[in-house]
Amino acid sequence: MGVISVRPTPDLERKIKKLMEFEKVDKSSIVRRALEKGLNEELKRLALNLYVERKVSLAKAAEIAEISIRDMIELIKERGISLNMTVEDLKKDFEEAMK
Repeated sequence: MGVISVRPTPDLERKIKKLMEFEKVDKSSIVRRALEKGLNEELKRLALNLYVERKVSLAKAAEIAEISIRDMIELIKERGISLNMTVEDLKKDFEEAMK
């Protein structure tokens, strides 16, 4: 695994220290967990944007976000985005999901 080096802002450093104090874990664990959560959210945001712009199918958006199609549909519903799908889209997404 590679090493990533960052210089946290004073505000981030304060938040990291607070989590370390309350959770009794090391700095690396906190930063790794926060980075993973942030990257997961960024992948979902990207997938949703591409889906809304009709640049990717529902199945491809789910693949980009690294979640199931069912979870992608839930995410779309939670964000109030309309599920714009034709019968052909459903067929294509079903075929991709069965691979």
